[in-house]
Amino acid sequence: MNMKPLCRSIMFLLIAASFSGCNQQDADSIAKLKEINRRLEDEFYTVKEAERISLEIYRRTLKYSRTSLDNRQVFWGKDSINTFPLYELALNPRLLFCFSTNTCTPCVDSAIGLIKERFADFEHNETILIAGDYPLRLRDNCYGKRMLGGIDLPVAEIEAPFFFVLDKSMKISFLHIFNKMNPELTKIYLEEIRGKYDF
Repeated sequence: MNMKPLCRSIMFLLIAASFSGCNQQDADSIAKLKEINRRLEDEFYTVKEAERISLEIYRRTLKYSRTSLDNRQVFWGKDSINTFPLYELALNPRLLFCFSTNTCTPCVDSAIGLIKERFADFEHNETILIAGDYPLRLRDNCYGKRMLGGIDLPVAEIEAPFFFVLDKSMKISFLHIFNKMNPELTKIYLEEIRGKYDF
């Protein structure tokens, strides 16, 4: 019996088996590389989107900072009969937290959570006010406070919750727009404002 053909066959089978093992390993490696590439692309687009949102927020902050507010008649909650001029509130600095019915609810909830973290007395603190266009039925108890109604904010195009300081100047001061991609900025803002104004 000639062993050479048998040895050749065994060698061929061993080589073929090693190649098929390599092919499977290569296929697994390629699949892993494709998954890594997909994740990197997702992260890239997330970073690009975060950058776009941050630039838009910055643009709007610059656009609306120091905008004058009209001394309109405003009111608390649903009570539009008992009005008073906005200037009466501006005699002492106030932090206004504003949002509209178009604002994403999770963004408002997140911002309210950050306010409550920084201001344990939020619901009873008269220097922190909530304003915006919100359904009438919810204005008397909006996150534990009565909403300030009738205020005409020239920042209607801002679709995110935002903060500003109202003072005697009747201008939007220290405008800060909440960025859901980076809520840490709001934490810093609230700490700085709290220290500056002793809210």
